[in-house]
Amino acid sequence: MSLLNNAVDSIKVGVEDFEEGSRERLTSSVRNIHAGILLLYKEALKRLSPDDSNDVLIKRKIVPTRNKDDIVKFIGQGKTTVNVYQIRNRFDKLDIETNWEQFESISKIRNDIEHYYTEDDHSRIQHLIAKSFTIISSFIENELKENPVDLLGHITWSAMLEVAELYQNEREKCLNKINKISWGSDVLTEGVQDITCVFCDSDLLFPNSSDIQDLIFECKSCGAKEEAQGIIPRAVQTALGFEHYKSYVDGLEYPYGSCPECGLESYVIKEERCAFCGYEAEHFCDNCGNKIPPSEMMLSPLCAYCNNKLK
Repeated sequence: MSLLNNAVDSIKVGVEDFEEGSRERLTSSVRNIHAGILLLYKEALKRLSPDDSNDVLIKRKIVPTRNKDDIVKFIGQGKTTVNVYQIRNRFDKLDIETNWEQFESISKIRNDIEHYYTEDDHSRIQHLIAKSFTIISSFIENELKENPVDLLGHITWSAMLEVAELYQNEREKCLNKINKISWGSDVLTEGVQDITCVFCDSDLLFPNSSDIQDLIFECKSCGAKEEAQGIIPRAVQTALGFEHYKSYVDGLEYPYGSCPECGLESYVIKEERCAFCGYEAEHFCDNCGNKIPPSEMMLSPLCAYCNNKLK
């Protein structure tokens, strides 16, 4: 049986398991859908493998050979296929696109449920299927050049679509509530759109009020609640994650730091204020007049040197 057939069968069984709904079948659902996505990824690599290469791109071990005409070619060796890290690396080199952030989220849910299943996990699996629907449909259409409905069948496709639509409705309710809040920071406004639950990685986070400092976010997937003191710093870090990475790699100043007033990692340097409490610190040392770097903002209105010197 081909990789593609195996992928389709895994996804179909995963959806059937979900609809049956028993504890054992829900766990099986997660396992099968996750496996189905990986098989779709391998199918894309298999299709790009040269003829007579023993499906080189899906084999973990690749060896060079030379034929009688002294032409060197690479051949896949053994039965062991590529792992996720190798798939990702080969996709990058071959310009094969998928949403790795969503796939990692699916993998996290799978791992959590495999080891720590609870009765609350039904909604988390709905979330997983909704995310899977996006990955599967996009990958089948854009990379495999197939019709998802024809490939998966109308029954499976309709079931996944229904779950995805329910999820999207909940997501829109959360975003509508989030967007009605006056965050007072462009960085925070951007970051709260993309934060996820620390317990189940769902992005169905619903704020209970419009007062930033008193906010409590409730996860619509697992029911967990998180206060603003945890949410706001994570939102800042989410929005400025790439800038933070670049600053680390290039040796530049960090884009955020600890607020000298509330102590949270939510002081946005370019906005010169804390995204949580609104505090506006002094950015130049009162003693030496030098600019206070973000890593020392907690000591404002002094820099670290003057703070130690004047103790």
